[in-house]
Amino acid sequence: MNNKTIVVTGGSGFVAGWVIRDLLQHDYTVRASLRNMRKADRVTGSVTRGLPAEQAARLSFFTADLTSTDGWAAGMHGADAVMHVASPLGHGTESTAEMVRVARGGTLNVLQAAHDAGVTRVVMTSSQAASTAPTSVGDQLLDEEYWSPEDNPELDPYRRSKIAAEKAAWQFTREQGMELTTIMPGAIFGPILTPDQISSDSILLTMLRGQHLVPKVPMEITDVRDLATLHRMALSNPAAVGHRYLAADQLMTMPSVLATYRQAFPELHLHFVAAPNWTVRLVSRFVPSLRTLVPMLRRRYRHTTAAAQRDLGWTQHTPAETVLDAARSLMDAGLVK
Repeated sequence: MNNKTIVVTGGSGFVAGWVIRDLLQHDYTVRASLRNMRKADRVTGSVTRGLPAEQAARLSFFTADLTSTDGWAAGMHGADAVMHVASPLGHGTESTAEMVRVARGGTLNVLQAAHDAGVTRVVMTSSQAASTAPTSVGDQLLDEEYWSPEDNPELDPYRRSKIAAEKAAWQFTREQGMELTTIMPGAIFGPILTPDQISSDSILLTMLRGQHLVPKVPMEITDVRDLATLHRMALSNPAAVGHRYLAADQLMTMPSVLATYRQAFPELHLHFVAAPNWTVRLVSRFVPSLRTLVPMLRRRYRHTTAAAQRDLGWTQHTPAETVLDAARSLMDAGLVK
């Protein structure tokens, strides 16, 4: 029987939901933060569905927000470790300074509360954005030693905020003698736990609903289930302390995702055209949401997850399995119409 209590931040999120579920399945006690306790019943129902009652009973919640120090001390009391998953996504209108301030400040709020409570072990969800090269580097294989240049003009405010948050975490934990591991996922897809929290699966949903013009963007895909497993493996293995782990190295382009869907779901009558890169560049001048995709069109570098495989024995679903399982869950939820 596992007698460890793990604090998970951002308990209502897509990734956090799977992290919580995986921990419960391995008999951890989980205490998750929520900005609004009215979400507690919904989150409980979604992350514990199908679990034995004794595992489901190990989940509880506390109220806390990354933008405030309130609530974190009570949440950390008596905990054995923290999985800091929460991060502000923003609404696309925030400046880089705003996003960095909230992400960095929120991370330090969590870490300070953990330190004050005597919690020394932290696993933090960072992002492959923190190991992203300018497209000018060409065809290279990047590992965890590579840090994104903060002056890279191709990075949007969200990606810059993830870099700042991870760097702040490493500095704080070194100064306070805490044990940190960071996990860096790529494009996170996979089955949903609840229809009102689909996160980046919204990209797949748009395709399933009949998107006709698709950018030729290469995506290094992380299965959300594998990501949750990697968090737990890092937590339980002392070899992971002090290390960063990339969690995506399997490539799939947007057109290849749609081609997979067209073959798997002929009843949807999906028809699409791979958009020429010049079209995406032109349209992005008028559609702000496309601007972050433009640099990715020229990306030739790749990442490797060899460290996670070697140190922790981590394995992954194939990208096709991931996007198909995600699609089936979106369809089962009645979101594909």
